[in-house]
Amino acid sequence: MSTPEYATAVLTEVDTLELAALAELRSPEAVAAFEMLHSSIRPETAARFVELLAIINELSGPDFAVAASLDLLAAVDNSTDLALVVGAAPTLDDPITALALAQLLRTIHQD
Repeated sequence: MSTPEYATAVLTEVDTLELAALAELRSPEAVAAFEMLHSSIRPETAARFVELLAIINELSGPDFAVAASLDLLAAVDNSTDLALVVGAAPTLDDPITALALAQLLRTIHQD
């Protein structure tokens, strides 16, 4: 008896990253974020995108916009890169963008 072909398939790194992102599409807000940002995701940024989707899922619900604003305020409060915040301010017209900026600020602060 031969081994089925699918049993020997190995997931590539990109396959694994795609599956991780798809697994996070558990809320309407996460689906909206995926629709908004998926075309700009690259393998080197995919892990951060999955983290962003997880944050969005955690905050999703009726007060999503308020929770996103509070998350951004906390990230700004802990950041020293106010030029980035000021530069991005005109684009902060939705909670998903606010959370993406908050995540970027946290990433910069960690590095």
